Amino acid sequence: MPVLPNNVSLRQLRAFQEVARSSTFAAAARQLHITQSALSESIRQLEEAVGVRLFDRTTRSVGLTAGGSAFLEDVQQSLAALEQGLRRMDDLASLRGGEVRIAAAPSVLAAIVLPALPALQRSHPHIQVQLFEEVASTITRLVREGQVDFGISGWHPTAQGLEAQPLLRDPMGLLARADDPLLQGPTLQASQLAGRDCIGLTEDTAISQLLQSGESLPDSVRRPRLRVSHTLLLCQAIRLGLGVAVMPALTAQHPLLGDLRFRPLAAPHIARRIMLLQRPRRSLSPAARVFFDAIALQARTVAGYPGIALDGAQGAE
Repeated sequence: MPVLPNNVSLRQLRAFQEVARSSTFAAAARQLHITQSALSESIRQLEEAVGVRLFDRTTRSVGLTAGGSAFLEDVQQSLAALEQGLRRMDDLASLRGGEVRIAAAPSVLAAIVLPALPALQRSHPHIQVQLFEEVASTITRLVREGQVDFGISGWHPTAQGLEAQPLLRDPMGLLARADDPLLQGPTLQASQLAGRDCIGLTEDTAISQLLQSGESLPDSVRRPRLRVSHTLLLCQAIRLGLGVAVMPALTAQHPLLGDLRFRPLAAPHIARRIMLLQRPRRSLSPAARVFFDAIALQARTVAGYPGIALDGAQGAE
């Protein structure tokens, strides 16, 4: 039994509350399933600990003193707050409540996280979900600071030190307007992008980091003339004729793609590694664990898309 200040225990407080409600020691003892002598001793110890007489006793009943009445108000509020907290913990443990916060890249949210939610909301309707669409560096920061339960992102240097569970290998390819000549040939080589105006994502993204490290890629891809911070902006820039982009295959599943077309690179083969990220040595809440496992399962469905495969390796390259 937890011990409170002045050596007051929860057992004593519950005994005090029940005696005040029942007005007799005999009835209170029956309700608490203890002997009357044990109940009397608990009340004696409580009065000694608080330094105030709590009950006026007669041969037939007991009544609260003025000090006892004031103390009863505080005890009832404290026990009610404690019971509410315990119920909240029980709700979390049994998945009747709680909140799950997930940070992920735009294509990951659209193709993996959102499709997993309908079944989860049917099976756990009282769990609240917050989704944060972020770039890789922000995702790792939110995970590290505990602002989200877990993140899903392509591998990024800032993920060092986080627990990383590999999900998918997502091959890179060309994203362009449907009439672009590069989409017409039998295969697509990265060398064909040399000299083309390319559009890239900002350097805080995992995709940008991956392309910059690709030594076999032409400079137009590694160091694009135009960089944008969001997939929506990138797609609109392509539509306006500002250039083409090298993006992961998962982007081709994004609803923002619209009239644009995707074609994987035949050579060199470069793939983004998508990871489930969480803080090291920190267990997930029961609610977060259910979502974590469901998203990992959804990744198996996504692995059926052209070119995308499960990543069975451990850790990160």
